Amino acid sequence: MEKVLYWAAYCFLPLIVFISCSAILCKDYKLWKALLSCLLGMLTVPPIVILQTALNGSKLLNLKGLAGVLISAIVLNGIIEECVKAALLFLLPSSKDANPKESRTKKIFFLCSLTAGLALGCLESFIYLIAGTQKIGLRMVTAVVIHTLCAGLDGLFVYGVKRREIRVLPLIIAVVTHGIYNYFAGFGEGTPYFYISFAAILFAAIECRVRYIREY
Repeated sequence: MEKVLYWAAYCFLPLIVFISCSAILCKDYKLWKALLSCLLGMLTVPPIVILQTALNGSKLLNLKGLAGVLISAIVLNGIIEECVKAALLFLLPSSKDANPKESRTKKIFFLCSLTAGLALGCLESFIYLIAGTQKIGLRMVTAVVIHTLCAGLDGLFVYGVKRREIRVLPLIIAVVTHGIYNYFAGFGEGTPYFYISFAAILFAAIECRVRYIREY
């Protein structure tokens, strides 16, 4: 039991640090919003697993060659994961709150979206650590980060929809970038192709910054 608690503390430490720093730097980033974001992020796991399992065994993604693997990565990891995350982000506070002006502030919504993505990434890391199937140290600076950044892009898309200014480019970027990341990460550390996945992470970070400034 103590070992499991230690693993949980290790895997969720980035989430705790992020929430703490965000609360200090942004006074409107309330604890209840952070907790709600964490809950929504973690709730994405069951539908993602169900959809990926269903499609992974279907003939639709029984594709051959590198191109087939790329398409599968974009569908399974890009479209499914980012669309499910975006759908859950619609449950974040909007104009129905007692203080609409605060709840619809782009900064708060963006931070909450990042929190949700980070919560998902940390939960996945914990699950993989328990299963003993992946190197968690590496995963913490790769898969967890891409989940967080892509959720930020998803959040910008959702924020626009809530404002009735629909701009799908942030969501498309999240889908494609996540798919490309998984494609190259799948080659394994022993190949030079693996390190191209870091370029996808950097691209997602840049796009988060650019889209945050440009959109709305």
